[in-house]
Amino acid sequence: MPGDLAVSRFVNSVFSSNTYVVSSGTDAVVIDPGDFAPLQAYLGHHRLVVRTILLTHTHYDHIYGLPAMMEAWPEAIVMTSEFGKAALAREDWNFSRYHCDPIRIESDRIRVLRDGEAFSPLARCHMTAVATPGHDKSSLVFLTDRWLFTGDSYIPGVKVVASFPNSDRKAAKEWYDKLHEISREYQTFPGHGDISQK
Repeated sequence: MPGDLAVSRFVNSVFSSNTYVVSSGTDAVVIDPGDFAPLQAYLGHHRLVVRTILLTHTHYDHIYGLPAMMEAWPEAIVMTSEFGKAALAREDWNFSRYHCDPIRIESDRIRVLRDGEAFSPLARCHMTAVATPGHDKSSLVFLTDRWLFTGDSYIPGVKVVASFPNSDRKAAKEWYDKLHEISREYQTFPGHGDISQK
């Protein structure tokens, strides 16, 4: 990929979740939007336009900045899994009900990504979405030629939490093991914790 493609990480106030901004030129992709104010300041300072918002899964700590992001960038497309699209409309499935911040989003700007689907959220950024249901039915990871964005499906050295209503404990363990092997070939960007170097 061209040298101007970059990733910036933001650690959020809710459960220390990570938000990532992938940028190329003046265009940006936001992965798992959390605290809106620092994101808005960063994007504004660098004069970046958000083209796409990617969701690794639809738990509250990875989506609570989404309503503000969609309002601020009305042209941005939201990409998630089929279950993720359904969960965005249900505050019990996305857990926003339990944070006193109900999120119910139904929009024609939400695009469903299929397992194994290749897509280009930026002109110079090519990704593949891989469905990793386990932590949650909505879980996806995103691969470029050198980067791996894993959400909560794989946090290096941390057992996957799979005790939620839409979790699958067996699948979570299987995906953790697979992603652990895959991560050896990539720089890994998890949903919580530090970026792991290749």
